[in-house]
Amino acid sequence: MSATVNEYLPRPGEFDPLADYDGADIVDPSRNGESKTEAQAAKEKKPHKPLIEFYSPSQLKNYVVPADQCLVGDFHLQRGAPSVLAGPPGCGKSRATLWLGVLGAQGSGNWFGMPVRCRFKTLIVQSENGLTRLHRDFEQIPNLDGLDDWLRISAFPSYRGFEFANPYFRADLKAALRDFGPQLVIVDPWNACVRDSMEKDFLEGFERLREVMAEAPDAACLILHHLRKPRSEDRHKGRSLANLLSGSYVLVSMARSVMVMQPASDDTEDARVVLTPAKNNDGELGKRTAWTRKAGWFEEVEKFDFEEFDGAGGARREPKVNEGHLRDIFEDGRRWCVLKVAASELEERAGVKRSAAYEALKLERGRFSNLLTKRDDGLIGIRRAKETNEGEL
Repeated sequence: MSATVNEYLPRPGEFDPLADYDGADIVDPSRNGESKTEAQAAKEKKPHKPLIEFYSPSQLKNYVVPADQCLVGDFHLQRGAPSVLAGPPGCGKSRATLWLGVLGAQGSGNWFGMPVRCRFKTLIVQSENGLTRLHRDFEQIPNLDGLDDWLRISAFPSYRGFEFANPYFRADLKAALRDFGPQLVIVDPWNACVRDSMEKDFLEGFERLREVMAEAPDAACLILHHLRKPRSEDRHKGRSLANLLSGSYVLVSMARSVMVMQPASDDTEDARVVLTPAKNNDGELGKRTAWTRKAGWFEEVEKFDFEEFDGAGGARREPKVNEGHLRDIFEDGRRWCVLKVAASELEERAGVKRSAAYEALKLERGRFSNLLTKRDDGLIGIRRAKETNEGEL
């Protein structure tokens, strides 16, 4: 081959626009200048797996599900499919995944009441906890024998986490999947994989995750995600909890199953959580259960008051604005702002609707009219604490 031809061959790693070219019009010198026929080119072309396959009803009826297809529950975690575990920050999602990894290594037990169906390797790709926290977690596990062959967990230096947009990061992650060969890959958290919570960002993030998971196409993938900020009108339970996931609905629609973890109460000393299966496309949804975080993992709460948790059937009293909310917003009389800004911040701080926020800021005949005041330039504020009575008005 001449030097001229060599000059235009792609170097290793470069995009080759002719990689899939069948060479139908290439002149073969050994055949006196005749071009290859389409049949000859197709015969010499390398075979490839079809990008889409179709099955008849009888084939689908006779299909035998592999014995290790389901990892946990009734296909709540299954090989080759994405699932989601969502909950507010700090409720114990990361601890739950460590527990899951240990149970997978044992190949027995149950995870939040869902039986572990087989033994599996788990690769946890996480950026939430550093080595110090992970060290403390594994100090509490009584027996680590055999875990090294079944569990791997990432840890990142401070101020550095996932770099899914970086092709080198994805290449390193693919290499880890090839080397370890996991049956379950856990991504913790999802918001570290995307730039924003818009639909295009979620789609872009999911495509990058698909690219990586192509190195382990038969592995299950569990994505940890956050719930959006709660609102006063929220009364979601059961299937509707899937509507509380932060950001675009793309993640919910693509996942085969969605599980939601919620704190049992706002009490900082209450270690109980409630886990609700909110979606399960390939099996029974399952019942919600209550659990207590322990030094090891989680223990089921036998007698949990779900009626109290639900707020007596949805009749939970709507949060009310109190004087403390106003003093925070107006910095105890040191800050002044326009009504619109004050109402928006009060809505966020007190967790009330916009109409309730404006009602609380009424200067005449309002609940806080003796606390509120208005300047000549139209800005509103409050009187200092020493100028009015203490407590809620």
